Amino acid sequence: MSLSRTMLSVRFHQTGGPEVLRVETLARPEPKKGEVIVRVLAAGVNFADLVRRRGGHYPVPTPLPFNPGCEFAGIIEDCGEGVDRSRIGESVIGANIVGGAYADYIAVEATNLMPWFEGLSPEQAAMLPIQGLTAYLALTDAGMLTKNDTVFVQGATGGVGSLIVRIAKALGAKRVIAGVGHESKVRLALAAGAEAVVDYSQPDWVDALRAASGGLGVDLVMDATSGRILEGGIDCLVPNGRAVVYGHAAPTSNPVNVTRLLEGNLRVTGFFLGYYHVKRPDIVVAALKNLETLVKRGELDLVPAKVLPFARAEEAHRLMEERNSEGKIILVPSNRMEDQNG
Repeated sequence: MSLSRTMLSVRFHQTGGPEVLRVETLARPEPKKGEVIVRVLAAGVNFADLVRRRGGHYPVPTPLPFNPGCEFAGIIEDCGEGVDRSRIGESVIGANIVGGAYADYIAVEATNLMPWFEGLSPEQAAMLPIQGLTAYLALTDAGMLTKNDTVFVQGATGGVGSLIVRIAKALGAKRVIAGVGHESKVRLALAAGAEAVVDYSQPDWVDALRAASGGLGVDLVMDATSGRILEGGIDCLVPNGRAVVYGHAAPTSNPVNVTRLLEGNLRVTGFFLGYYHVKRPDIVVAALKNLETLVKRGELDLVPAKVLPFARAEEAHRLMEERNSEGKIILVPSNRMEDQNG
């Protein structure tokens, strides 16, 4: 089957709110040396996409006009020079830090692709390359999770947070305490496997966190805000406790109390998945294999919270921006939505 010469792509020509996203018809990319063309079946929506759309700080440039999306599942349709053409037809998942996944096709370095293991839909597979691996590696590699740990998970009903709760339980953490920003999300956090839930919209939430830990404190804090929730979590760490920061969603970052770190012999570690993809692909491959094992054992469910067509990317961004989504949001080409609904 010959490839279409054109494709639909979601882009923004200026930074701003979700309304700057627009669907455009563009020429399909051609593969360069070492690249493949992947027909995108599903793309994950991540907070990084919102940061770049707003014009916020990101480790790599965001040239305008820009097509967001760094996480996808699809099928290899063409190969550039230096790539074995027998790979055409292969089902893959990928993380592409430069973006481009909100489109029918994406050109990507062949080395950025990973196998898409059997038994998953495209929507489920697209949960793995960024959020799935972030949850697993932030917890196990950066956080050094043990079975004796009591873990506090901030943003426990979000895409990464809900996976951290599930993975921590699957790996045998002693106790998982979920943190949510509204009482309406308590039920969802408990359904994900948390033993207790703390609502940090309440003024006494730090006391509630201590109480939920049996008055002992927590061993590991998993934080995506870098704000006041991180500060409160650190205050509840036991001696030799750890905190992992894998995002900065808070409007402002609170300075870490260094005296508290010294007195408690505490460790605060930053986590950026891009480092692992570039510098330690061996760890990424091993983590993906471990995630596959958890899924196949039935110990980890991959269920997107919402699946929308590319044409509704603005809605997807609003849902995430306004904290009105619980779990992972997936975008798919319009023809896939038509096939599913038809």
